[in-house]
Amino acid sequence: MPVKLNARNVIGFSILILAGALVALVARNFTGSLPGETTTLEALPGNVDLALKEISYTETSGGIRRWTLVADSAAHSIGEGTTRIENIRMTFYDVDGLGDLTLTANEGNLNSVSREVSVGGDVVVKSPKGYVLYTDWLHYRESDRMVRTDAPVRLVSDSMEITGTGMSLNVGDHSVVLLNDVKAHIASFRKAAG
Repeated sequence: MPVKLNARNVIGFSILILAGALVALVARNFTGSLPGETTTLEALPGNVDLALKEISYTETSGGIRRWTLVADSAAHSIGEGTTRIENIRMTFYDVDGLGDLTLTANEGNLNSVSREVSVGGDVVVKSPKGYVLYTDWLHYRESDRMVRTDAPVRLVSDSMEITGTGMSLNVGDHSVVLLNDVKAHIASFRKAAG
């Protein structure tokens, strides 16, 4: 006996097919634990409220970018108001035609309220004119746009190398002041003496 398909039968049949497809899709993508299995979640340290991977933070003033900080990871503590960051890359933007300064470091802390950044571990600052500054740690304060350290510093270019202890760098005009035990080796003087 032939079966007549009416609208009610077609709709019912379509609903069954869609329901079966949905069940198959959910079953295929479900990754729950089986009975007897345990799932381990990585817990955040007690002083960390939020942990992120690959962050980018840009400080602006009057709609103009002042600096950008990019890090591979960040752990923020609301109570302390600081963010612990790792594998840091900072760019200090220039508005006067001098070019942008770049900074890299292994780790540090960002305080977004005071707009201060402290970094340490293989700290390197590069100027667009080819000067490279090496030190163990630096502290940047947005209120005066100054980078400071009391650690040993080495400033290198193609024609010179200057070492000292303690330094301040104005990121606005790129001026550098080495504070103590300053020694300079200038290539043109060495050539003339030889």
